[in-house]
Amino acid sequence: MAGKSLGRAHACTSVTAFDHIRLDVADIDIAERFYAEALGLSIVVRYELADRVILQMAPGGRPAGVELWQERNIVPTPHPTQHVAFRVADVSALVEHIRALGYRVVTEPHRIEQETVAFVADPDCHTIELNDFLGRPTGGAPA
Repeated sequence: MAGKSLGRAHACTSVTAFDHIRLDVADIDIAERFYAEALGLSIVVRYELADRVILQMAPGGRPAGVELWQERNIVPTPHPTQHVAFRVADVSALVEHIRALGYRVVTEPHRIEQETVAFVADPDCHTIELNDFLGRPTGGAPA
């Protein structure tokens, strides 16, 4: 029976949009500077609690984006194969901007078929993919 309804969740029980992904950071101010200056993200919301600071940032200040999370006794431990990807207009230009700010470029811009891709590291060594996504659909109904 469950197979018949696969992919047909009711509106009240289905996901409506992707909002954010959490990234643990050692210093919220340093992380905020990277995501604002290097990537151009804006603050969505900031919560300052007794034992942690939670800062959501996204393009234009509207989700989807990242949730930077600084909490006492949590040390960021990024996994080497996981990354966050952002769609950008000009991968090479953004990589040069990030390099000029002194941040680390992990993988230089390169082509994968029709797409241009590069990887950079944030101050906590989270890998950030920059991609123009020119070879892929970006929304709407499947082709």
